[in-house]
Amino acid sequence: MTGPDALMLNMESPSTPMHTLKVAILDTERRGRPLTLDELADVLPGYLGMFPRATQRLEWARGYSARPFWVPDTDFDVARHLDETWVAGPGERTDLDAVLSELAVRQLDRSHPLWALTLVHGLAGGRQAIVVRVHHAIADGVAALNMFMASTGGAGEKVAPAPIGTGHAGHDHRALLRAARSESWKLLRGLPSAASALRRAVSAKRGAANGELIPKPLTVRRTSFNARSGDRRVCASRDISLAAIQRIALAAGTTVNGALHGVIAGAIRNELIARGEEPTTSVTIFGVAKDLASTRVHGNGIATAMAYLRSDLADPVERIRATGESCAATVRCRRDVGFELTEKLATYTGRLGPVFRGLAAHRAPRVMNNITTANLPGPRTTRWVGDVEVVDWISFALAIAPADVNLTAYSYAGKLSMGLIATPESMPDPARFLLRVAEAVDEAAGALGVSEIAQEAS
Repeated sequence: MTGPDALMLNMESPSTPMHTLKVAILDTERRGRPLTLDELADVLPGYLGMFPRATQRLEWARGYSARPFWVPDTDFDVARHLDETWVAGPGERTDLDAVLSELAVRQLDRSHPLWALTLVHGLAGGRQAIVVRVHHAIADGVAALNMFMASTGGAGEKVAPAPIGTGHAGHDHRALLRAARSESWKLLRGLPSAASALRRAVSAKRGAANGELIPKPLTVRRTSFNARSGDRRVCASRDISLAAIQRIALAAGTTVNGALHGVIAGAIRNELIARGEEPTTSVTIFGVAKDLASTRVHGNGIATAMAYLRSDLADPVERIRATGESCAATVRCRRDVGFELTEKLATYTGRLGPVFRGLAAHRAPRVMNNITTANLPGPRTTRWVGDVEVVDWISFALAIAPADVNLTAYSYAGKLSMGLIATPESMPDPARFLLRVAEAVDEAAGALGVSEIAQEAS
């Protein structure tokens, strides 16, 4: 297992689930009948061969617990990874979100491949949902998007079968032990290289243009978004118009990423005011992909970047422009620094990092960030599985203390699909917060004079 993947595995604890949720909303009207769990059990083995981690499990070499190996699951049974449930109530988005909140804390069995699929029945309009729980040790956002794209097609397209391989032999424990020892020596020999990469990164950050626009680590004041939390999670989802965000970005002279974070800053401002707090500047951490064109379907190749969300500014235009400037500066700096250091440090801190986080999460007077965000481009048209249209695709990431609020946005078929996961202590009403994001879009569009265009796009 690579260092970044192992870090994601080792971060997990009873109160910190480290699996993400990938949700596909299905319209089965064309086929005239809903999907069944038996159909999925019959079909999936014919395609899981395109995803190696789907049939691999973890195995540790004795005495080397930080970085386990991926080995074939010789006892793989797809039925073990499938279940189904029904939403309560009329099957609206909030009813699905309640199911997702429960699935967000149902941790995966480490004795088998680290994924599970739940078929959800009873959504409004006769729709269904497929919810895949996949451990972050398997895939980051780019890899998960590539999995979705590989397993679906455009209207009328067929996905080429990729059956699961057969006849996997068991692994040799002695070979794993030898490999672990060899890797340990390699790490020792690589310490000078890691130190050199750290020096280059520090130098690059010090020389970064507009460095004042990039937050410094562990200098962020806690807000109620960083409340002491437990093992519960709450989820909420909502769509906003991608075209509206694009129009706002164009009018404000920023990027789509900057405009989106600017409207999130507006939502944070209004949320803090509603909670009776001073709306000071907030800080987000978001991922910068090493290679957005990558077709990998597993692994973690994203490095983090910190940016100011100018929730202290009352004027929505100033807020978006200032937030966009910080986002642009930190992305430039991240690409100048490169991704080598992230990969190396994760390899050396796979165990120590999670220990430190666990000790400091609820004690440190300053934190890294108030909210975690992600923004990735998805397909421009809806995807299909045979004769079943995927009308929406939503991603929920991780709620990790002390920044328990995590908002993920993927563009999908002309809209931005938002998935918010948090702890109830840090975000008591996640659906209301996403409504604030939508309201901040309208506010910004009106202030920039693009409200009519934005409404047409919606």
